[in-house]
Amino acid sequence: MYWLGRYTERSENMVRLVRLCFEALNSETPASQNLWAWLQLMAQREGLVPVGLPATHHTYENKTTAHMSSRRRVFERALITGLNDGKHSTSVGYNLRALHQAASSLRERLSPEHWNAIVHCVDQFSADCALTGSQREFSAVQALQALDAASSALAAITGAQTDRMTRDDGWQLLSIGRHVERLNFLSASLARGFETRSVETEGGFEAMLALFDSTITFHAQYQQSRDIAALTDLLVLDLDNPRSLAWVAHTLRGRLAKLAGSPAGERLTKMSQIVEKPAPDKAPSNLGV
Repeated sequence: MYWLGRYTERSENMVRLVRLCFEALNSETPASQNLWAWLQLMAQREGLVPVGLPATHHTYENKTTAHMSSRRRVFERALITGLNDGKHSTSVGYNLRALHQAASSLRERLSPEHWNAIVHCVDQFSADCALTGSQREFSAVQALQALDAASSALAAITGAQTDRMTRDDGWQLLSIGRHVERLNFLSASLARGFETRSVETEGGFEAMLALFDSTITFHAQYQQSRDIAALTDLLVLDLDNPRSLAWVAHTLRGRLAKLAGSPAGERLTKMSQIVEKPAPDKAPSNLGV
């Protein structure tokens, strides 16, 4: 159950990150150097492209626009090639298949709708990516279509896990797995967004909101503001936003506490301390904001 939760969340995160990369590559508005730096760092961190891939974001006097465009096409090709790579445990396809494998050993715990959504998601994504072998070129447009379909299927899977499962210890472990994965991914994404100063650009600001799945929430509260303090408040401190670091840590602590009554509960004490809410005067300083 724990790994079912982790692979569900990891698959969602990878799909969202790859979609952001493709959208930046094919946007009519050129992405900033900072945004490119952030996207490539994240893609390499998650193993979606090889670490040694030529940088897409450096500008030098002897590097022409055509040369940088060529590098970005290499980056795009690497993303497409790695979408369903069965040899690497970091590809979108691999994580979807790992989700399917975890679920297959829990068939008696899953509703028919839940199980069918998982099977459909994996089969459809594999079929969409099989176009790479039947066509000379597998375009970014086709890749985005495959990712959009996977995203919709994963939303249905998440809904089944959230609304149609009994809140016993097994479900608590599933939820713990999801929130461990979410906290790790989102905190790393935000840290690298500040490291590359991507969040200081318009495109990078919007990309960060999209990765946190918080675009609508932010603009409902702050309209078209690009204020870093507002971004930090929503993505780090807001206890009403299920995608904020504080909400995830708070929820994770609650899930761990509910397991504390079991015989193995003593082992979770140290884990609970990891996600203690920080003192208000210390929280912002950790981000360098």
